[in-house]
Amino acid sequence: MKTKNENSNNLATPGKPMSQKKLASLIKEAEEGEFLSLDEFKIRFDKWRLQRKK
Repeated sequence: MKTKNENSNNLATPGKPMSQKKLASLIKEAEEGEFLSLDEFKIRFDKWRLQRKK
């Protein structure tokens, strides 16, 4: 799974305050993402790690 790279804004840049509207939209976008239980994540992560070793 790849993350989308459409947001080219560097949110870690100090001195550039973010508007309340922008913050709310980022939170809403994150909440619409895919969420996994801890067990599901561990299974997927282990699969990914094994594929990377090959």
